[in-house]
Amino acid sequence: MFDWSDVRVFLTVQRTGSFTAAARELRIDQTTVGRRVATLEAALGSRLFRRGRDGLTLTAAGKDIVAAAERMEGAALALGRTAEGRDRAVEGLVRITTFQSMAEYVLAPGLVDLHRRHPKLVIDLHTDDRSLSLTRREADLAVRFGRPDQAELVVRRLAKVAYAVYAARAYAERHRISVDHLERHPLVAYNDDPPLLPQARWLAERAGPSVVRSNDTNVLIAALVAGAGVGILPCYAGDRHAELVRVVDPVDVVSRDLLLVVHAELQRVPKVRAVADAAAAAIEANLDLLAGKRPRRP
Repeated sequence: MFDWSDVRVFLTVQRTGSFTAAARELRIDQTTVGRRVATLEAALGSRLFRRGRDGLTLTAAGKDIVAAAERMEGAALALGRTAEGRDRAVEGLVRITTFQSMAEYVLAPGLVDLHRRHPKLVIDLHTDDRSLSLTRREADLAVRFGRPDQAELVVRRLAKVAYAVYAARAYAERHRISVDHLERHPLVAYNDDPPLLPQARWLAERAGPSVVRSNDTNVLIAALVAGAGVGILPCYAGDRHAELVRVVDPVDVVSRDLLLVVHAELQRVPKVRAVADAAAAAIEANLDLLAGKRPRRP
């Protein structure tokens, strides 16, 4: 017989591609990862990974057990969700995954009152660039763009998020900026190449070469404030800065649906439902700001 913990480590190594990354993901040391994989290999009587110049790759035996291991993972997580659903208290840890600017400008301020009402509740607001998996319980809730295709996830549309093109006030006063001639201005942009986000693609098709790139909205804002050029921002972030002005209004730029996503088996767990309701309320209180209809200053 083999231990589910060893199977969990095997799946994490398979997904991350190395013992080091798996150890970081699981918050254990690399030696423990290697020992658990070796224990599972001994129990199954087969090597599961092959080490090459490009890192770890699955052997034929490793490939054969991935699907069965994922079914075990699904059953283990379902068992945990069932047990958690019996806990009626609004206390303990709830993990939300979202993007940095939404966490900073909307969710973090909006969730403060919830903690006052439920002091034993701990909210982990995760703003990693990667999309955490709700089905694997890497997070309990997600506030994000893009509708997931997993049937077990429940999706609620919260708001329409508008984008505008911004520049520093001084830069805009020195230059004549119009949507038809954005290519004349240097671009402050996210560092995906080619651009992955629809708003980034919209601007990349119209603006000049990039002079500053970052995956952090605050870095882009700082570059724009310094007069680096033009850049596209969600209105709820750009409108908060008195040093920035809209040079192309939201009506001419893309907008996106903001979604609240939760696993079907968790949506009635009291602590998850309380956080989901509070997140939705925080967003609802800022609908005009999110839609670019209510410019707000700090």
